[in-house]
Amino acid sequence: MIADTAGLLVLGLVIVIVYVVVLWLALAFYVYRDARQRSTSPSFVLLSTMVGIVPPFLGPLIYFVIRPPHTLEEDRSFALEEQALLDPPLDGVITRPCPTCGREIEKEFIVCPYCRTQFARRCTSCDRSLRLGWSVCPYCATEVGAHALTRSGR
Repeated sequence: MIADTAGLLVLGLVIVIVYVVVLWLALAFYVYRDARQRSTSPSFVLLSTMVGIVPPFLGPLIYFVIRPPHTLEEDRSFALEEQALLDPPLDGVITRPCPTCGREIEKEFIVCPYCRTQFARRCTSCDRSLRLGWSVCPYCATEVGAHALTRSGR
């Protein structure tokens, strides 16, 4: 009876020790994989792996303090987003959202092709884009027929 209890106690202790060792090695492997995803430097990966292994269970906590904040993939994604925001479109067409429907339209459009909202009109003399409230073309001084908004014009 005492031998059975001692055997169960030893078996339980062996299971706990194996579990702790497997957990320790799994944490060290996680630190290794995470370091490879966050840096291209082999020395950083080696140092991080050693820190993850040597002080058991404390090493991964130390690694989480010293590791780079973003993975290489995240840095690449951020760089692509920044480049897309700073660089003009490839086809050279500058767009803006329509104030009425919100769809992207070319900046030079005078009418939205989706909701037909009119933004401007063309001068009959120089064919430049004019705002709707202008009564004279500022480019060629041609009267465009819009009435000025005065008390007598209402």
